[in-house]
Amino acid sequence: MKHLFDNIFVCGQLNEADFKGLKESGITTIINNRPDDEEPGQLNSERAAQLAQGLDMAYHYLPMVNGQAMPDNLINDFKSIIDQAEGNILAHCRSGMRSSFIWALGQIPTGAISVDQAIDSAVAAGIPLNNARAVLESVQPNS
Repeated sequence: MKHLFDNIFVCGQLNEADFKGLKESGITTIINNRPDDEEPGQLNSERAAQLAQGLDMAYHYLPMVNGQAMPDNLINDFKSIIDQAEGNILAHCRSGMRSSFIWALGQIPTGAISVDQAIDSAVAAGIPLNNARAVLESVQPNS
């Protein structure tokens, strides 16, 4: 688990054994950005939701498929969850890159953070978001 910004954390794929530790570390909300069956043997969203709910954590399944257009509601839904959640939020995918990208796409247009702040926060967490600079700059306010 890597600290991204304020109360937002990112990580790669979760497994069943991770949930208790996440709860103990203060995570109250999980956002899963990895589609089911992206890789053989990965924990599916239905089981992950059961595990999270069994530990009194909120769970949201907002998949983004690599190489495909994002669902229309993905960025707004992600941002709404962050805006409404209390406590620490963990967003995950295969590596944390997609989750960081979705987070930045929701924050930059509002002026909550700049492109540089988003990239710097992600890079500090080990996520090479600088590779997405052109896309992030395209969503800046007044761009």
